[in-house]
Amino acid sequence: MRPSDTPTSEFARRHDGFVDGAGGVASAWITCPPDRAAAIAAEAAAAGLRQTRTLFQLRTPLPVAKRPTAPSIKTRPFIAERDVDTWVAVNNAAFAWHPDQGHQSAADLLAQMAEPWFDAAGFRVLELDGVMAGFCWTKIHDDEQPPLGEIYVIATAPEFAGRGLGLALTIDGLDYLHDVRGITQAMLYVEADNGPALRTYERIGFTHHLTRLAFVEATAAAETPLP
Repeated sequence: MRPSDTPTSEFARRHDGFVDGAGGVASAWITCPPDRAAAIAAEAAAAGLRQTRTLFQLRTPLPVAKRPTAPSIKTRPFIAERDVDTWVAVNNAAFAWHPDQGHQSAADLLAQMAEPWFDAAGFRVLELDGVMAGFCWTKIHDDEQPPLGEIYVIATAPEFAGRGLGLALTIDGLDYLHDVRGITQAMLYVEADNGPALRTYERIGFTHHLTRLAFVEATAAAETPLP
């Protein structure tokens, strides 16, 4: 280990990962094939690290081949002049349980909207009875060949939960990526323990492509309550 290294940074470098300091605690993030996740977790434990999160990257070819029954919806593009504050409220309510996505601000959203990849037309908003009931924010990774589409953030407002809108919004976003932008493969990230979301995505045809693991030093994990 180099003198300036921490256990997290050294472990991340060894596995071509990266270190994220969100929340004031340095986390080593490692991306690996699904069949390598258990071995990497065991190696991390032996190095004095504790696993805090597991994300699955799922992928599916486009156009959507599996179309389970879902509510018929009509979405519109995100409109910055009217949607920013409403989106923040809906997003934070829907992701109140989430360590990252549940604490967004208008400034956070505006910063992402200033990124070169941002596409307001691909930020699909669903309104029901004049209220934002949900959204599907898509993103395109032009650095991939061929370009890879992503369901970047998707949520249903809590008061509209249980109506199948998550499934409908996912299909709507994928249709935008394929029909409007010509994308032939899409991906998304989902928490490994989010059973309802995993079942929804599997119904559409998503399969497990990669696993992303987060580790912190065991002492830091013990001192900092997990979200």
